[in-house]
Amino acid sequence: MAKRPDTGRLLPRVLTASGACFLVAGTFLFPTAARAAFTGTDGPIVFVSNRTATTPYCPGPYQGNELFVVSPGGGTAEQLTCTGQQDSHPFISPDGTEVVFSSTRAGGSPLLYTVPEGSNAGVNASVTTPTLVSVLPAGDTSVTDDYPSWSPAGDGTIVFQRTINGGTPQLWTENVNNPGPTAAPVFSTPTGYSDTEPVYDPLNANIIAFVRSTGGDTQIFDYNLSTSSTPPVNLSAVGDGGTASNDSKPDFAPNQGPNGNGQRIVFESDRACGQLQLYSMQDNGANQMPIFQQLNNGVPDGTQQCTSEADENPVYSPQADAIAYDRPGPNSQDVYDAYYVDLSAMRAAIGTPDDLTPNYATDDQPNWGPVSLGAQTPESPFTVLLPISSAGLLGGGIVISRRRSARRRLAS
Repeated sequence: MAKRPDTGRLLPRVLTASGACFLVAGTFLFPTAARAAFTGTDGPIVFVSNRTATTPYCPGPYQGNELFVVSPGGGTAEQLTCTGQQDSHPFISPDGTEVVFSSTRAGGSPLLYTVPEGSNAGVNASVTTPTLVSVLPAGDTSVTDDYPSWSPAGDGTIVFQRTINGGTPQLWTENVNNPGPTAAPVFSTPTGYSDTEPVYDPLNANIIAFVRSTGGDTQIFDYNLSTSSTPPVNLSAVGDGGTASNDSKPDFAPNQGPNGNGQRIVFESDRACGQLQLYSMQDNGANQMPIFQQLNNGVPDGTQQCTSEADENPVYSPQADAIAYDRPGPNSQDVYDAYYVDLSAMRAAIGTPDDLTPNYATDDQPNWGPVSLGAQTPESPFTVLLPISSAGLLGGGIVISRRRSARRRLAS
């Protein structure tokens, strides 16, 4: 399989007069240099590693869980954080300038922080102290925050899981630009379930997917934040035939797929092979199928191909033509990049996955960001639905038409 090209590191976003937008019949039209949230040319991958810190600014050496960055072509990973504590579950912001993550750096339970994600991770980490964005609700003495995900609205809103005073995890949102007053539970009262691992739909800031523990199994639900009277929908139950399994770690594709095939969600499940494997489904739960399939004359046939090790923590590339995930290698658990064929009816990985971080450390929990402004190629339009605070345009949303990098057809 052809090696994915190195498209370089993210650069800080720079707003210029050319970034102006125009409203035409309810649609914002952005110049071709603008990039939509969570989509664009495949850029850097942020991940967690317990490798020994070696950068000059990092005392130690530490072997905690720190954040690192690697290009989609692999190569040398750059260190993003340095604490000696446990940093986890990084998520790159829609404009590529920040990473939100969970960390025990305060010395207690995990809380949420942001750190710049710029053109040189080492420089950023050496001069920038991560910003704490978790705020304890009034009267609560213990809070654990984890699994943050940015809203595609690009306004600083995140969704995350919060556990208060050792209770059951529930979903919360807040704006990291003004975290205290804006933090609020997604559901007005505790659901009675363990709700975890939320992620925004990159095409609709009203939609989230999350994992709910139901009767001993974990299943993937989606929920429309703008219609609180409508209960969450169990996507796992739609297409798995009622299989008793644990589905988790959902991630939306950043486009609707070619030829009207519809938006996909990639996730992990233990429904086959005796260990976690990767699957995808439509965003309504239909057409659930394994990512790694048996090949019939070189063509995926829809049946499971069990990998030798557990595959976990899948995320789409910004171009939706690949996924990154982690897999235990011969000596460690490394970040892999599997080519993903959205053009195929079977939507299966083709070829041999690339090990992006071959080493003896544990590398996991990848999150994939787009390349910077200015590195974009000519793009084609697509639509993002953003929430508005009052009823009005398009039933409570604004359609934004931006431009997306043309899909690369990858050699197998």
